[in-house]
Amino acid sequence: MFSHILPVIKEYMGVGIVSVLFLLSLFYLAVTEKERAKRVCFVYVPVLVLIFFLCPVSYVIYGKISESVTYYRLLWLIPVTPVIAYSAVRICTRFSGLKQNICILAFAGLFALSGRLMYSDFYMIEAPNMYHMPVQVVDICDALHAEGREIMVLMPYEFQQFVRQYDPNICMPYGREYMMNIIVQTDELRDEMMEGGRDPEIVGHLATERGCHYIVVSQFEDFAETPWNYEEFMNIDGYKVYRIIEAGPNMWALQD
Repeated sequence: MFSHILPVIKEYMGVGIVSVLFLLSLFYLAVTEKERAKRVCFVYVPVLVLIFFLCPVSYVIYGKISESVTYYRLLWLIPVTPVIAYSAVRICTRFSGLKQNICILAFAGLFALSGRLMYSDFYMIEAPNMYHMPVQVVDICDALHAEGREIMVLMPYEFQQFVRQYDPNICMPYGREYMMNIIVQTDELRDEMMEGGRDPEIVGHLATERGCHYIVVSQFEDFAETPWNYEEFMNIDGYKVYRIIEAGPNMWALQD
C-alpha cells in the first residue's frame, strides 16, 4: 500500500520546502515546548494524524467508505501552518533588535520560496466575476437554464468542475469522476468525446440515449458535421451549442 500512499505525500508536498519547515518546526517544538496543552496541539496531534495517514489499513478503510483518490484530504487535518507559525514566533522572540528583524526577514523569505503561484495550476484562474468561474460558464448556463426543470447538457471538459456549482438544475452525463480519474465503469459517450474521433453520428446517438438536451463544444474542437438528431442552436463566447431535435427515451422535450 505504500506504493499508493507515498506518491500522495510527494504530490501534496509540492516543492517540499513547507514540508521541511514543518518537520523542523515539529522537532523544535517537541524539544522546547513544555506546556502540555500546546504540546498536544502542535506536536502530538500532527504526529498521530501522520501515523494514521501512513498506515496501510487506514488507506484500505478510507477506500471502502470514500474515494481513494481523495485520500490526500486527511493531510488537511495536520495543522501545518499553525505549527510553522508558532515555532517561527518562538524562535524570533528569542532575539531582539536587529537580530530579531533579520530572523523575521529570513522566515519571510523561506515562506515566499516555499510555494508557487496558485494561478499556474490548470484548474486555477483569476476570478473574472463574482462567481469565481469562467464567464463562458455563466453565459452558457444562463442561456440554457430551464426554470423549474433539470436539463442534461454535455459540457466540454474545461467546464465540468464549474457547471454544477453555478446551476444545480443543469446535469451532465459525466463530469467530476472523469476529472478525478475515478473511472468505475466504461462510458462510451465520454470515451468518444474525450478519447475517440468525435464521430458526429455516434455522439448524436449516444447523447440522445443519455438524455442530453444540449451538446456544448469549443469552436476550436467542433464536429466535422452536426451530430445526429441535433441542430446548431447558438454560439456563445467561442462555444457552439447544439440542441436536440427529437427527445430520446425517458426525456422531456424542449420548448421553443
